[in-house]
Amino acid sequence: MTKPKPASPAAAGNPSANKGTASLSTKRRSSRVAIDMPVEIFGQSANGKVFREETRTTTVNAHGALLVLGSAVQIKPSVLLINKTTRIEVQCRVISLKETEKGKVELGVEFVIPQPRFWGISFPPEDWNNADRKKPVSQTK
Repeated sequence: MTKPKPASPAAAGNPSANKGTASLSTKRRSSRVAIDMPVEIFGQSANGKVFREETRTTTVNAHGALLVLGSAVQIKPSVLLINKTTRIEVQCRVISLKETEKGKVELGVEFVIPQPRFWGISFPPEDWNNADRKKPVSQTK
């Protein structure tokens, strides 16, 4: 399996550049976990201005995260992400940037080097299937 190419600086700085693109492969490198975790992001806008924002993740995996920024800003492709709980820092590359309602931005970041322990959580095993989980049995009288 080939590794997806990171977004080019032009794509990272242009939210509409990622519209309509879809991955040909549905297999992921690691499981996603929906989690609201506090993070801090440092980066540089396309015009060279340094920015810092405290925000939260929406989903995470061993290779990165999806988070929401408070304002639409064109971002250079390299950012620093800090886990506010553990204070661990990791260098990331911007892989997606999508404007949402009210001028916010969904930002997808990928760790430059995979960091499965960055989030402080255990990820489900590769072969884990939600459909195979046992549902609680209701007791009837």
